Amino acid sequence: MDSRENYSYVAQVNICKTSEFFKYNMTYPVLKLYDKYVYHDMYDRQIIININNEICEDVMEFKNSVKKQAIAYKKLYTEKISKTDEDYFKYQYEVYVNNEVTYDRDNIISIVMTKYEFTGGAHGMTYLDAYNYNLLTGDRLILKDMFKSGVNYDEIINNFIASEINNNPEIYFKGDEGFKGIIENQPFYIDEDGIVIYFGLYEIAPYYVGIPKFKLKFDEFSQYLNYN
Repeated sequence: MDSRENYSYVAQVNICKTSEFFKYNMTYPVLKLYDKYVYHDMYDRQIIININNEICEDVMEFKNSVKKQAIAYKKLYTEKISKTDEDYFKYQYEVYVNNEVTYDRDNIISIVMTKYEFTGGAHGMTYLDAYNYNLLTGDRLILKDMFKSGVNYDEIINNFIASEINNNPEIYFKGDEGFKGIIENQPFYIDEDGIVIYFGLYEIAPYYVGIPKFKLKFDEFSQYLNYN
């Protein structure tokens, strides 16, 4: 495919606030049409609006979920914990969101959102959410869309990941807790070199390993792919 820039660009919005029991600092993307394409018949502005709404709603839902927990904790701390004679540590619940545009051309965009929450305890939790879109149709791409019709993509991916895990088996869970194959809606994102399959914390490896990622490089798997 041509290596053409998309007809849109990505701006960033930051919102932040700090209170006694809850704070957040979130930067999320907003797609905008280049001026020369605003009134171009080829491009549907509603597609851009829909993508922005989906991303913004997801970010706000993540924040509000932790905020509800912080409100409940504030009530518990104020009415009960703080009135005891024991020395309890007072937590401040936290939310952080950042993003990176990892691919943005040929009418395809891939945005990786990193979300972090802390709700007390030894450590917080980090999550990745990938947003992969066809900008001409507005469709959110799934892993199957990245492969040519008729390709047994799950077998190709499973074999690749299993081989990568075998290179460092000591850092991954084994048996029923280990890697058993990709799921139907397996998370992934696209970057300049290939397709990155990723897993959540604790999903196939201990916390210290972080978020496991496995990249199918374009130059090695191009024969199977629609996008490369």
